[in-house]
Amino acid sequence: MGALAGGPVGLVGARPPALSSTVYSLATVDAAGEQNMNIVTYAMPASLPQSQVWAVSMFKGTVSEGTMRARRRGMLQILSESHADLVPILGKTSRRDVDKLARAVEMGHAIVQVKEAADDRSPEPLAHVPILAGCIGYLDLVVESIVPAGDHDLYMCRVLAYSPMGGTNSDGRFVSPPLTTAHLRARQLIG
Repeated sequence: MGALAGGPVGLVGARPPALSSTVYSLATVDAAGEQNMNIVTYAMPASLPQSQVWAVSMFKGTVSEGTMRARRRGMLQILSESHADLVPILGKTSRRDVDKLARAVEMGHAIVQVKEAADDRSPEPLAHVPILAGCIGYLDLVVESIVPAGDHDLYMCRVLAYSPMGGTNSDGRFVSPPLTTAHLRARQLIG
């Protein structure tokens, strides 16, 4: 029966290796029009090819998570390596304490405003949402369901639209590669 016959093989309590994943920023706008962004490292399409359903994991209790829960809308930006310096601001501070968008602009990052896609199930008026210039693209999301997942909640979202932002050349190659957790580790921006 092989190695599995006697049970699992491995070290009890050992941690798996740190895997690399794409780094995103979720842009949200609350009912009062307050704009915010945060860092998301756990996001992926639920199936392939070209899935219209994405899973986005959000840390509970953040301003972005509260806004996503209340409005059920968000723009998931695919960040490029040129955005690595924003991770400490967007991912390690709170909108309660810091105007993250103002700080991003102070750091030399341009922000553009885009309008949410129309959706018959969205009860509120469409908002203008901040997007980082130079991101590879963004997905306009509407929340379909929320699954508790420990200190995070998993948001199952339907993609209303995908918009490329010029993060690729005419031949489809990236101008700046997608930002990954491996790149952030190499720059000692995350553990």
